[in-house]
Amino acid sequence: MKRIINARIPVLIASIVALGILTGYFISYSEISMLWLIAVVPLTAIIFLFTLILKNKKLMILTAVFAVVFTGGALNSYYTLQNFRVCDVDTEQIYLITGTVKEKGTTTYGEYVITDNVTAYDDKLSGKVRVYLSEKYGDFCDVGYTVQFYTQLKFNDAFPYGELNYYAEDNVKYTCSNYSELKSTYHFSLSGSIRSLIKNTFYENMSSDTASVCYGMMLGDTQYVDDEALENFRYGGIAHIFAVSGLHIGLVYGILTFILKKCRANKYVSAVIRIIAIILYAWICGFAVSSVRAVIMCAINILTRLFHVKSDGLNNLGFAAMLIMFVSPLSLFSVGFQLSVCGIGGIFLFSNLFKRGLTRIKIPDKISSGVSASFGAQVGTFPVMLAKFGYASGIGLLLNILVIPLVSILFTVLFAGTVLSMIIPPAASFIMQYSALPLEAVLSFLVSANFENAIINSFGAGIFVPLYFLVALTVSDKINVKILSRSVLATCGVSVLAICVLAQTYLPANGYKVSVSAYDNDGSVIIKSTQGTVLIMTEDASLSRIKSKLHREYATHLDGVIILGEDNCVEAYDLSLNCKDVYVCPILIPVQPYQTVEVHYEQIFTACGIEFEYIDGQNISALIDGKKILVTAEPTTAPKSCDWVISFSGKYFDELDISDINNINTFYDASHYAK
Repeated sequence: MKRIINARIPVLIASIVALGILTGYFISYSEISMLWLIAVVPLTAIIFLFTLILKNKKLMILTAVFAVVFTGGALNSYYTLQNFRVCDVDTEQIYLITGTVKEKGTTTYGEYVITDNVTAYDDKLSGKVRVYLSEKYGDFCDVGYTVQFYTQLKFNDAFPYGELNYYAEDNVKYTCSNYSELKSTYHFSLSGSIRSLIKNTFYENMSSDTASVCYGMMLGDTQYVDDEALENFRYGGIAHIFAVSGLHIGLVYGILTFILKKCRANKYVSAVIRIIAIILYAWICGFAVSSVRAVIMCAINILTRLFHVKSDGLNNLGFAAMLIMFVSPLSLFSVGFQLSVCGIGGIFLFSNLFKRGLTRIKIPDKISSGVSASFGAQVGTFPVMLAKFGYASGIGLLLNILVIPLVSILFTVLFAGTVLSMIIPPAASFIMQYSALPLEAVLSFLVSANFENAIINSFGAGIFVPLYFLVALTVSDKINVKILSRSVLATCGVSVLAICVLAQTYLPANGYKVSVSAYDNDGSVIIKSTQGTVLIMTEDASLSRIKSKLHREYATHLDGVIILGEDNCVEAYDLSLNCKDVYVCPILIPVQPYQTVEVHYEQIFTACGIEFEYIDGQNISALIDGKKILVTAEPTTAPKSCDWVISFSGKYFDELDISDINNINTFYDASHYAK
């Protein structure tokens, strides 16, 4: 008799580690006593006693292992977060900072570096520092350089908006700007030198736009890629070409395997060379989590083939995920880790089932393999895309089937051309011209195409994600049940998912939903009603974050946009927000007409049945169902009377005494706690 499910121990252990990490995260976030973790002991004892009665030694061993890895994951996560929450400096004092540059990149306003091995005067700091550089920051620096400058450090909160700070994933505890001229000392860095050589090879022999995309594909570094182009790749569901993962590691593995076979190298020597090579490539790429996952799985595959041991893809994935989470527990919350694991997991879980269907209709094996792999990856990453970005690509499956194989072939040509160009620099212009030209044509099409109209708006937050995977698992070939039972399970699961979606998107009659999003001192408020949707945004708000939030709230069609800011704040509006009615404070300098948008300069106005009143350019009140809400980007005077205050600056806590303000029931400091 077949088992309903064939348990894979590495996958189970990885799941227990993840559960432990989530437990440690919850304990740290809630600031409750770590002693609650002792509850694992009696629970484990009960299960252990039960297995002892059944005389099942295998289950006894698994119980002990699960208890250990769960506790280990929880402790690792908890203490990693607690260490991140410890500030080593006085944030009011100016320090002489010395550190080694580990990463250098660009922002909208200039450049930045991330430094490690940091000291403040002579005291070593426990985390990394992200330094925003001025236009003329002093001595040139790059990866590997030692830099020194005076600055005032800003400590990064672990949970600034009610969720984990993404800086915590890489232990970047402080941010700052250089107050004085930065001084640097050159130190040789092999990985930094190789990255610079690749970058120079691209930018000296290609157009800037093509070079930035090719550099992003080669090393997984998208900081130089235009934001709109990168967003378009995401809309098309093909942004994974910038993730150094199976495609890249597999390419290095394949080339070396071919060369070593031709050289008739000893199989043990060949295995060592290939493993070292893929590790070096991942090192050059900064050990991105997707590259580490691919390296571990590839190394396991090499070793199992070498010693003729049976290998299982899901077990290899479970082992890789478990190892990554033990070394870096906060990787669990990284979108790169989630997409990488879910994408490969989707291939292992669903591609065979889909391939069998294609084989029955006489589709050639190579085509069916490629199509089924793309299908599995899309199924696996679909809920993560919805939860993290607020949308998923409706055209992603088609592009992954038709375009990605072509891009993979052309990328192989580019990879070979890049290596040859670095070996023979005088011939670089000739080699790169022909090796990059076909890929440049494909990339130009992908950048210029408008995939935004093909996206699926989000309805996938919260409980949707685990429910989705449970439903998907019931239809996979990993569950051994009869077709009738599988159909019943799938139907029930889909029905629950549909109810879940309706519950998240349904708005009762005369009801309102207010959602707040913040980043540093800027942000947005989305107000949904049965009469439409209004967006209130600060002039410095990140457009990409606003659009993701709109997708997550199923509110991409806007009936009004209200901007808080200075005289030029109307320039913050972007036509891609899909709204023609924009409201600006009447005391500001009129800008009319503005593109194809109608700008309203009214102090008191009504939008979607809600009455708004500008107090000044930075403050506006809204009357919603008898409740008065004040939204402030830069508070000037305390409101006389309101029910809610939503602040994007936090200055009410620091400068104003809100205890004397009448009728304030809720003060929502979005600059610290908004999600």
